[in-house]
Amino acid sequence: MFLYWGAKWCPPCHELKATVFSRPDFIEKLKLFIPVYLDGDDAGAQKWGDTFGVTGYPTVLVLRADQSELARISGGMDLAQYSEVLDSVLGDVRPVGTILAALKARDAGALSRDDCHRLAYYGWDLTDEVNAKFSALSATLAQAAARCPTGTEADRARLIVMAASLAADGEATPLAAGKAPGQRLVRLIGQVDGILKNPTIADSIADAIGDLDESFFQAIARMRPEEAAAWNQRYARVMAAAAADPRFSVADHLYFLNSELTATKALDPQHKIAPDLVAQAHQRIDAALAGKLDEHARASVVNAALNILDLLGDDDRAYAMTREQMAQSKSPYYYMLDLASLDEKHGHPDSAVNWLAQAYTQSQGAATRFQWGTDYLMGLIRMKPADDARIRTAGLQVLAELAGPDRIYRRTRERLQRLGHALEKWNAAGDHAATIAALRQRMDGICRQIPKGDPANAACRGFLVRGETTGA
Repeated sequence: MFLYWGAKWCPPCHELKATVFSRPDFIEKLKLFIPVYLDGDDAGAQKWGDTFGVTGYPTVLVLRADQSELARISGGMDLAQYSEVLDSVLGDVRPVGTILAALKARDAGALSRDDCHRLAYYGWDLTDEVNAKFSALSATLAQAAARCPTGTEADRARLIVMAASLAADGEATPLAAGKAPGQRLVRLIGQVDGILKNPTIADSIADAIGDLDESFFQAIARMRPEEAAAWNQRYARVMAAAAADPRFSVADHLYFLNSELTATKALDPQHKIAPDLVAQAHQRIDAALAGKLDEHARASVVNAALNILDLLGDDDRAYAMTREQMAQSKSPYYYMLDLASLDEKHGHPDSAVNWLAQAYTQSQGAATRFQWGTDYLMGLIRMKPADDARIRTAGLQVLAELAGPDRIYRRTRERLQRLGHALEKWNAAGDHAATIAALRQRMDGICRQIPKGDPANAACRGFLVRGETTGA
């Protein structure tokens, strides 16, 4: 089974439709699978999200009939690799869980070429493991790289880069505070440097290298400040080559540009991007938007461009671009969240809250409405904390979105937990106890409709339990 989990409003999902699902080689290969599209707003979709451990849109899983997982695919790869990954699961291959169990048990022996290849192209950023244990997963992937057989240099390099990225993310907080990287991360940084010095290997795994984020480059700046300029030069060469490589989509080209600028800013002693690079970035955005783009490709290109503008601090252009895209989008509520964020950043709370309210009102689908509703409610808590009546009204309306079977799972459950923490903090002094009690009462009515043995029941009944007694 080829299971595609996505959402109608999701720009990366549009990217897959525009650049991968339309490819003749991919369409032909997909005939060997049972393709299933699971929209996050479908009935029971979030419950299936729990079953397969998926949260982010889009996620592609390749499953056997017994639901064992053979591959998990994320975006941003060389477009031809999607078809090639499907090829790799057609034989008599081990499920990914079996490979990981052998690695964690330190089972003797090298990985097979197929095992190594599928681990190298697995969407680790779309798993529960990456969110829970950065360090442990980093160690597992580094171990896998060491056990790849001869002739799999590119796959081994990809695993090392991913291990380094995870290790840096696991140390993000201390690195941001100015602390030096740990020993494992230092070793992995050295290995990544060796990869960058090999242009053939580096260019073949540019998508993985492009996923290295600010934490990784902060580690380099803390560890070897005298080598920061040379590091930036090597990294920028790989990203610049990828940003012009026809193997990748137009949106991917902008993501590579964003990665290059992120490294430049993190490695610069003043944390600045040179004016000439800023000008070039704007020219690249202009060229990408001027190209022939269908609605799916344009949504993804705009999303990539907005990330660059955020990095550059060009909020005025980001605001104008967002409004333009919103006017032609079939899911305008998606872009209203960006407008709200920009207005909040610039001290315009009334406008920001208005965008959040509109976004919630216009949003469609059970899971989506609750997600956008919690954004609205938490925006009120941040920007209008004294407006108890409005927060109570909005809270009761948003919680009502949970009434119905199989609602409090996966993304929705995580949103509910985040909302609960925000409300508890808001009521820290106990001066909003009446509103908290009203919201808890609304949840009690929803909880009574969920069977006691259902995991959703515990999540439902745990909402605002501490909030009721806060300040007492």
